[in-house]
Amino acid sequence: MRLKGLSVAVVALALVASGCGARLDEKQRVAAEAGAGSRTASGAPTAGSPSAGDAATADTTPGATPGATTPGAASGATATTVAGGGGAAAACSGGATDVGVTGNSIQVGNVSTLTGPVPGLFEGAVVGTQAFIAYLNSQGGICGRQLKLKVGDDRFDQGEHRNQVIGQIPQVFSFLGSFSIYDDGGAAEMGQAKVPDVGYALANVRGKLAVNFSPQPLPPGWRLGPLNYYKQKFPDVITHVGALVGDVPSAIQAYNGEAAAMQSLGYKITYSRRYQPTETDFTSDVIKMQSGGVQMVIMTGDVTGMARLAKAMAQQGFKPKLNNMAANAYDHRYVEIAGAAAENTLLDQQLPLFAGEDGGTVPEVALFNQWIQKVRPGFKPDIFAAYGWASGRLFEQAARAVGGALTRASLLAALGKIDNFDSNGLVAPAGPASKRPPTCYILILVKGGKFQRTDEPPTGYRCNDGGFFSAG
Repeated sequence: MRLKGLSVAVVALALVASGCGARLDEKQRVAAEAGAGSRTASGAPTAGSPSAGDAATADTTPGATPGATTPGAASGATATTVAGGGGAAAACSGGATDVGVTGNSIQVGNVSTLTGPVPGLFEGAVVGTQAFIAYLNSQGGICGRQLKLKVGDDRFDQGEHRNQVIGQIPQVFSFLGSFSIYDDGGAAEMGQAKVPDVGYALANVRGKLAVNFSPQPLPPGWRLGPLNYYKQKFPDVITHVGALVGDVPSAIQAYNGEAAAMQSLGYKITYSRRYQPTETDFTSDVIKMQSGGVQMVIMTGDVTGMARLAKAMAQQGFKPKLNNMAANAYDHRYVEIAGAAAENTLLDQQLPLFAGEDGGTVPEVALFNQWIQKVRPGFKPDIFAAYGWASGRLFEQAARAVGGALTRASLLAALGKIDNFDSNGLVAPAGPASKRPPTCYILILVKGGKFQRTDEPPTGYRCNDGGFFSAG
């Protein structure tokens, strides 16, 4: 995903990668540990909550009901049967069964980029994971065990990411919902420890791990559906493409896959440049693209960068026929910052309109938004929050299939049997077990300052426009 498809790449360098449809999100300030309810509306730490200056790791248990128990929660309890979450029913026996698992709790970990050059970069991933855990705990947890989340901040540093992962391995049962530009930092250690890692992987190294199970796997390459659609809809623009790419490994990796897919269909990229996360002025790029006859513009980066590019194009009177921003441009900040310059932006993503517009047709969207507000009132969900929630759903399905005898090995075995997953409609169908990427998508147009579905279908996804171009 390019972040256009989720090519998470940049943004401040971070790139949202090529599978899901998002690019990068740069806003929201968060304290490194950002636990549910840890900040006031003004952003100031509340009493007893960790602040950005505290240790980079914190334990949070959003939504946990103190003392809540269900049959099988206590050690030695009589086995019972639990169903739900899309997984098969399994016996609940309780007791401590593995690292991070006790008779009444399951400790999971999350290492994401929260501070550094782009404060709050992937705060949404933590909030989304917290929201799902809060919801799950309100339903009794897994066999009576309440989930607890340990949050680590890698501070936009590969070495710190590795340190956080290494520090959590002997403490947590599984990693859940982690999101980072440098998510390859602790990949080798996770693989060696055989600790489950349920979360969206940007780096190929992490994505290829036998222990990594992503709601929407992102192998090298790009989905062809949207590219075929644009080629048919705007046939005269595909040979005049301009691209701006965040200068970080994950962004470059995602862009290379997308560029290869585009070229296989006859697209020609006539202007491209890698930019630094600290850049805020894209006027020179606009002037060069305009003079070079560019008719289609793509960008891999954070939402504020895309908004600034849109404003620069408007200021120079540059109106390419196709302003195709990344999926993570589906964010309230894009239209708020770009203003009128955001009009007619066309993007594609492999999720429904999760910020609420599709809540009437996709119950999971409404549930997701409800629990986001419970754990972080006023927070406007982004694509990373949706991935955090979807990661929780995937974990739940596998854990319920295992039941009470929960071990890292048994969870990995259960995850290995889940190969048709859509998080109850929150993400397009994909295959976590076989690492099969999603190919269905929706088209989103900015009109009147609002995001709306465009072209068919009015609900659901477009799934017959093409498969996946493999670049690996």
